[in-house]
Amino acid sequence: MIKQLRANGAFAECKDQLIEIIKPAGGEWGIVIDALDGEDSIHLNPEDPFRAASVIKIPIMMAAFHEAREGRIRLDDTIILRNQDKVGGCGVLKELHSGLEITLLDAINLMIVVSDNTATNLVIDAVGKDLINRYMETKGCTGSWLESQLMRPKPRGPWNTITAKDIAMLLRGLAERTIENPGDCDSMIGIMRRQQYRQKLPRYLPKEAICANKTGEQTGVTHDAGIITGPKCSFVIVCLSQNLDDTDVGIEVISETAKWAYDILSAR
Repeated sequence: MIKQLRANGAFAECKDQLIEIIKPAGGEWGIVIDALDGEDSIHLNPEDPFRAASVIKIPIMMAAFHEAREGRIRLDDTIILRNQDKVGGCGVLKELHSGLEITLLDAINLMIVVSDNTATNLVIDAVGKDLINRYMETKGCTGSWLESQLMRPKPRGPWNTITAKDIAMLLRGLAERTIENPGDCDSMIGIMRRQQYRQKLPRYLPKEAICANKTGEQTGVTHDAGIITGPKCSFVIVCLSQNLDDTDVGIEVISETAKWAYDILSAR
């Protein structure tokens, strides 16, 4: 469903190509692609709400670094893993022994690099759900919020929710090193570059392209969001989907969209 589509610069004359790329997947899509050096952009349903899945881990990480920079927590704070902390889904902590000691920074790395859900909940506990939501609001997010921990029984009410516009804005702030301390921005991008799930945005990119990204998966949902840097272009890209019949087709759409954007921006 296309509620809003607008394009500027290099994307203006080829925006219909994006519609053809996403058509095989069906479902609903929210896509934002913004070149970091100019007016080239394309926004498809940028403010529509989507189930956040693991892309919510980007603002969770950012809120943790912010709170650490403010001195309210420390990245080297010790966290002791308890049996009741372990949840299903992605990750390795659920397989390890109770009583294991890790640092908050370890948990952040696991949350992003292997999308560890147990580690994510430990970070949420350390920062606080309300502070994470306040952080997103303060930074300008208007349609994104953290409702509950991951892989826990969902309370009555909305799911964890994001919009393509909000996530793109956060990523642009990281890429431009303006949204947090520049060194912290570099550290967070470095963590995202070590992301081990590479079958979406980076899949069809040339070897010289560097991708710092965070994926997300749920039933009928496949997402990826990141910062792509190449010799001739750098851009933020957020691809969100839901109500898909086949997420494998959605994964292909995300991979093709990233390559399409990279080729267009590199050829300017």
